[in-house]
Amino acid sequence: MFERAGPELDREVARRVFGEDRPQAPPYSTEDTAADLLLWSIAQAGVAFKVQELDGVYHCVLWRGSSTLREGATTESAPTRPLAICRTALRLCAKSPLMAPASSAARASSLQTRV
Repeated sequence: MFERAGPELDREVARRVFGEDRPQAPPYSTEDTAADLLLWSIAQAGVAFKVQELDGVYHCVLWRGSSTLREGATTESAPTRPLAICRTALRLCAKSPLMAPASSAARASSLQTRV
């Protein structure tokens, strides 16, 4: 598992979550805005999430299904919110990308035009 935030982790998130292999990726692991884009994209794929801070440590939980039936819940923690989100997303997508490359690019483009 990636311990440090930065470009290498961001590229791995783009590869595993979105199925995109590119030299640069948004700063998912270091900036809240990019981490929010990651959460929004994951939510669009039917995955629920909860992020909370307890005693200076951020905890992120991702799961499929209803809030009462947390199938395949995945959780990670980190000293920063973006890093906790990235670690959890990578754990969730350990076996296959969550989204197809074309759909994630369209989603990101759509969100960026609204901002």
